[in-house]
Amino acid sequence: MGAGNALQSLVPQQSEEDDGFVPLVPLRFLGMGLFIAWLCCTHIVAVFPGSGYEMAPRNAYDTAMRVFDIASFLVLALVAMGLGSIGRHAVLCVASVVLSAAGTLVVGWVLLPLAVAPAWLWAVSVLAAPGGAVLFCLWAEVYAQLGPTRTMVYGACSCIVAAVLAFLVCTMRPPYAVAATSLLPLLSLGCALASAQLVPREPQRASGTRYPVPGKLILIMAIAGFLSGVSALAMENVEGVGAMFRVLATALAGVVILAMAIVRRDRMDVRFLARVSLPLAILALLLIPLGGVGLGYAAAFLLKLAYVWFTFFVLILLASICYRFEVPTLRIFALARAASEFGILAGVALRRFLHLGDYLANPAFPMVFSLAGIVIVLCCVLVWKSEKSVNGDWGAAGVAVETNQQVVSSRERFMARCERMAAERNLTAREAEVMALIAQGKTRREIEQELFLSENTVKTHARHLYAKLGVATKAELIALFRE
Repeated sequence: MGAGNALQSLVPQQSEEDDGFVPLVPLRFLGMGLFIAWLCCTHIVAVFPGSGYEMAPRNAYDTAMRVFDIASFLVLALVAMGLGSIGRHAVLCVASVVLSAAGTLVVGWVLLPLAVAPAWLWAVSVLAAPGGAVLFCLWAEVYAQLGPTRTMVYGACSCIVAAVLAFLVCTMRPPYAVAATSLLPLLSLGCALASAQLVPREPQRASGTRYPVPGKLILIMAIAGFLSGVSALAMENVEGVGAMFRVLATALAGVVILAMAIVRRDRMDVRFLARVSLPLAILALLLIPLGGVGLGYAAAFLLKLAYVWFTFFVLILLASICYRFEVPTLRIFALARAASEFGILAGVALRRFLHLGDYLANPAFPMVFSLAGIVIVLCCVLVWKSEKSVNGDWGAAGVAVETNQQVVSSRERFMARCERMAAERNLTAREAEVMALIAQGKTRREIEQELFLSENTVKTHARHLYAKLGVATKAELIALFRE
């Protein structure tokens, strides 16, 4: 199985025969939107702590939080094999998130308005940062057990919820906006813990199996984060503007994905996010040397949009890899997030250094930076294209310690059989999805909820499917997949 075919099997494809769609998304899976809104609001100056305060403490807090965010993700990655499923450690999740919420409130209400010394901000950040890392990894574990279709749709809805919540918080007066921001991680945690009880448990780590790091994918995430961090290079008075651009880009990503899932489900392919991100990034880099306030803002927004869309695609890809190859989620998501945050931190640091040094006054510098950025983006494309030898898992699938051979998980074995059966019987992509769910013993109602299809549509696909497979009952179909 080649990388292209494997990736296509990981990313949901829709059939042109669909005539019904059930867009109702349970609220319990939208807690991710609360988490994203929290991350956005803490970077919006007008909200956190509000306008009229000194920017130096605000920048110091941003830097401290990013540093300790990266450290928290790296620690989680180091202890992942011993910790296992993070959803099984409720006390750790609750304690860390409560500390993060309290830290958010103290910083926004007290420390930033009083313009305290940076040492105090760094001290609070040590306690506040781990909760965000734990909450992100907890949601990653939940989403990785949903399957590709639900991951994509719930993720899109979460983006929309995050944008709506962020804009609502922005309408509040600063003291109340800070309080509302502090509540977001607590509400998100409640949704995450409830959701974790309603999805299958993450499979236990197989004994005698190691899980390699998908280094190329993590490298690309770091580069994408760097371009996002440096995106406001051609702008003046940029502090806080990038966060608003991120909110807008997040909303746009959610709306586009959800609209395509509903309206253009016959040609829906979430990989278009990666394809569109490339020209967006190159266009933004080309705008930087042209100068002008308007073009500077356009370049910054396009780079943010490219980053958000590409990140959304990578997170779906990682969730699909964990789902299909039964890879433990904690380490792979922690490393991907750490790489992204490190890239953003490096980009922001470079941007501030260049602005302070007045390097942009030299007309040649923006041109050199633009060309260098385009070269970096094209190198990422080459790295992506070179990933053909690991069968679409980016090298993250389990490997037996004794034999150094890839361990084929039960789900990967089952999905491979589904693909062979679909090819032999000329099934559509949607019929193949329905077949796989029926073969797992899912009820009609469960299939409707998992694929967001109406009752009549599921019945129609099942009827066509039974005819192509030459079976008359659900039991006969299940018998085809018995090992």
